[in-house]
Amino acid sequence: MTFAKILVPFDGSEYSEKAFEKALEIAEKFESKLTAMTVIRSKTSDSAGISLTRMQEIQDEQEDASTAMLKKLEDKTKTKNVSFSIKIIHNPSSSEAIVDYADANNFDLIVMGSHGRTGFRKIVLGSVASGVVGHAKCPVLITKGTI
Repeated sequence: MTFAKILVPFDGSEYSEKAFEKALEIAEKFESKLTAMTVIRSKTSDSAGISLTRMQEIQDEQEDASTAMLKKLEDKTKTKNVSFSIKIIHNPSSSEAIVDYADANNFDLIVMGSHGRTGFRKIVLGSVASGVVGHAKCPVLITKGTI
């Protein structure tokens, strides 16, 4: 199996850092294109009492911060000679955004981190990783565990 295009959802956590390192390792081995994405979970329902202008400013600030976070990964890909791009998506559902983007862009693999929660905590807290695993059309590699 070859992985021409690899997607790694990235939120800046240690878990996503671990997933990025694994995705980079795989991308280097298979000469894959690597895309790091983040989902800004903005909701219009959270905007009560905020002007449209201020909402746009908040959205721009979130995008700028996300872009800066993802751009920091670029240096690591350059040293490994891996083709790299970033993507920022606005969607109240992180798992839906990841699955939709992966499907629409024909990714061969999604590599993502997980806290490794099980049982009651997973049910109560929900899990982006579970949502992606359950709905993605391509293979999903989960890096998990304590850091």
